[in-house]
Amino acid sequence: MSKTRYWLPLLLILTLVLQACGFRLRGAVDMPPQLQYTVAEGVAPYSALGESLSRSWRLSDAKLEFGDATGAAARLVINREDVTRRTLSVDSAGRPNEYELRYQVSFTLENADGQPLLQNQTISVRRSYQFDPNNALAMDDEEARLERLLAEEAALQMMRRITFQMRQRADQPAPDAEQSEPAFEADNQGDDEAAR
Repeated sequence: MSKTRYWLPLLLILTLVLQACGFRLRGAVDMPPQLQYTVAEGVAPYSALGESLSRSWRLSDAKLEFGDATGAAARLVINREDVTRRTLSVDSAGRPNEYELRYQVSFTLENADGQPLLQNQTISVRRSYQFDPNNALAMDDEEARLERLLAEEAALQMMRRITFQMRQRADQPAPDAEQSEPAFEADNQGDDEAAR
């Protein structure tokens, strides 16, 4: 009982310190308000990419649904998802002994009205791995594991790019405000010259 008495406050203090320093789980980002409820299209919910995106949205205290969802503020459309394998090196007999996997995903982000927020964005990640032709079954498992890791990395990069560009967009002044200020200054200059 006395051990629990000391560990519980220590655990509480550690939790508070981690929150105070800004620690967040991998995949969690500060989600812009317009992405708090998003629908994803063009990706299966139980695919590696779908699960990774869903986890990232959940860790960011936001909601991502798949297919048709009413009331969603944004729509994430996966246009293309490709995995390609390329030979990096061969042994003395000409058999491949190292491959590179490249995972590429293209997406568009739209608002609820279908207006594009981000158009034709592409994320590309890659990993190399050693291939043992004498252990082909294990190599197939390794390739499947790497594809899943690449999908997770691509989802994380998508989240970072989306949140960064949405914040950049929110920080930019409205185009009408930029145009009206120079016209106001020009009018003032004309008044100053007329007064002389």
